[in-house]
Formats: sequence, structure tokens, C-alpha cells
Amino acid sequence: MTVTVNIDDASLHELLAKVEAGEEIVIVRDGVPVARMAPVVASVVADAEKRKEAIEAIIAFRKTMPDITQEEITEWKAIGRR
Repeated sequence: MTVTVNIDDASLHELLAKVEAGEEIVIVRDGVPVARMAPVVASVVADAEKRKEAIEAIIAFRKTMPDITQEEITEWKAIGRR
């Protein structure tokens, strides 16, 4: 969940407590976002999991594709240069 806080109303102690609880904080000045605070561990773990899933999907897809020879690649390059 994202919480928007005016910079004049921000208490670092309270903001860090919210971030530690898993919330994302957007700090605004005069209605314009100037900073974002987010839990580091949660975002790093989520990013790593997304990368792992993407790699597994690519590997699974690649296994469904036929083998390609160097000659085929060379031919496709030549066709593309015409």
C-alpha cells in the first residue's frame, strides 16, 4: 500500500515505522512528489523472484523450439540484408 505524506507533516520515525511494516511512502512538497521510501528487503526479494520466473519461462519456451543450425542463421541474415 502506498501512503502519500506532505513533507511538512512528515516525522522520520513514524515514516520508517510504516516502511518497516511494508508500506511504501511518497513524500510530497506542495503537491509534487519529491521522494519515495520503500522496504528494501521486500522489493529485492520480489525483484529476484520475478527474474527467476522470467528465466524459467524463457528456458521452458526454448525447449519447445526446434534446434537451429548455423547455416539457417546465416541464411536468415542474408535474407534480412536484401
